Amino acid sequence: MHRLHAEKMITVITSDVLENRLIQAVKKRGATGYTIFRAHGAGTSGEQSGMLDVDTNIVFQVVVPLSKVGALLDALEELGRKGHHLRVMVADVGVLWPEKFE
Repeated sequence: MHRLHAEKMITVITSDVLENRLIQAVKKRGATGYTIFRAHGAGTSGEQSGMLDVDTNIVFQVVVPLSKVGALLDALEELGRKGHHLRVMVADVGVLWPEKFE
């Protein structure tokens, strides 16, 4: 079996208008990469069809070492305090090449 290395994956579901702010936040805090994809679904703020180009939801994922999680969560909390709607989840993940996330 392969040896896996523990990292954290932060997943943010939010409006696509925050895409550039999320990118800036992770880069500023030393993340080496991220993944973004369009999303649709339903939740406490209603159904999001994803059919309109305006205000489409995105799922933003970044894998970072534990040492970078706190600063990134602080940045996400700040966006929430400014009134932006975000769903933020943090999960333990195992990766084969931890140097890609340092």
